Amino acid sequence: MPSPDPVARWLADHGHPLAVPDDADGGPDGVGAWVRATAGAQVVALGPAVGGTRELALLAARCVSAFVADGAGTLALQAGESAATVLDDAIRGRGAFGEALERLGSWSWNTREVLDLVRSLAEGPSVSVVGIDPRRPATAVRVVGAFLRTAAPDVLPSVADALADLALGYGDAASRAAVDRVLSRLEQDAPALVAATSPAAHAEAVRHAEFLARAAELAATPPGRADAVASRLMAEAVIAAGAHGRVVLWAHADHVVVRPGSVGALLREHFGDGYRALVLSAGTGSLRALRRRRLFGSSRTPSTHRLPAAPPTSLEGTVLEACPRDTVVDLTPELPEEVRDWATVRRSVGDEVSPAAPARALVPCVPGAEMDGVAVVGAVHPNWAR
Repeated sequence: MPSPDPVARWLADHGHPLAVPDDADGGPDGVGAWVRATAGAQVVALGPAVGGTRELALLAARCVSAFVADGAGTLALQAGESAATVLDDAIRGRGAFGEALERLGSWSWNTREVLDLVRSLAEGPSVSVVGIDPRRPATAVRVVGAFLRTAAPDVLPSVADALADLALGYGDAASRAAVDRVLSRLEQDAPALVAATSPAAHAEAVRHAEFLARAAELAATPPGRADAVASRLMAEAVIAAGAHGRVVLWAHADHVVVRPGSVGALLREHFGDGYRALVLSAGTGSLRALRRRRLFGSSRTPSTHRLPAAPPTSLEGTVLEACPRDTVVDLTPELPEEVRDWATVRRSVGDEVSPAAPARALVPCVPGAEMDGVAVVGAVHPNWAR
């Protein structure tokens, strides 16, 4: 019997089931449908709304592989800008995958699911990996520090403390001044510095010093403006990557959705319909996350947390009620008014949970306006930590 709810009825008519191994050859595949639906987009974002799950990580990895096979040349991760250069080197055969994942700065990237994806990328079409998060630029500090010790040792004592603070995520106006001093020296004395090292070493030092400049800008920003500045800096990194071809962005759903102040809103402003965002979420199960306590701070290692069933009227609950299988729903066609204006809530769980941000956390959303598609998996399990 057809559902009396027009939203649920529309979702059921436009959902694309995700293929599973038991499907017969040639069966429906929501990932393939989403790749076709976004064929003209310059940037396609994948935004898990729930972190620390095996199924959503595997789904994101499937999407990444499909887009790379379809011609995307860059994978942009919500990970440290400088640290991602180590992963990019590893994919090109210059380093170990495990060490590169450890450098990304979050346990949530250092998992078996991501490791399997990285291995497949190394064996497939050429793809670049970039980070978009300017925070904690420890790799940039190491690269720039090593270059200065070799080519300009007189500069290092005056900037060493400021760079060490930036590596830990701290900074102020003095940090920005120190980075400006480094950039000025790299530019003004370029011929002598190249002669003392090599053109490649100098170019790499300049590249990482620019990462430091972005980190210093964010670290010196007052707390009340930090989120806006971080969103702008992350959007700028994606836009820069987009100048070289199609980009697949993998970041948390809160960043990729199109709402005021988000990275997604800035990318939609820049690319227009050339930016498409797919939110990945789940119905129920369990996840892995760090636990932050009021008195003791964040735990050092992630633990397992229960993901309660999605409320029936939530985004996840509505999609699961309308579609019997794990499904991708394309929201880019002309939507009827009741779907376009459908206001509800969705999950929002990162790689850390706390009393203020529990595993059951929900945030308001208007799916027809904030996202171009949604994929919902009925049940999830904790991802595999390496």
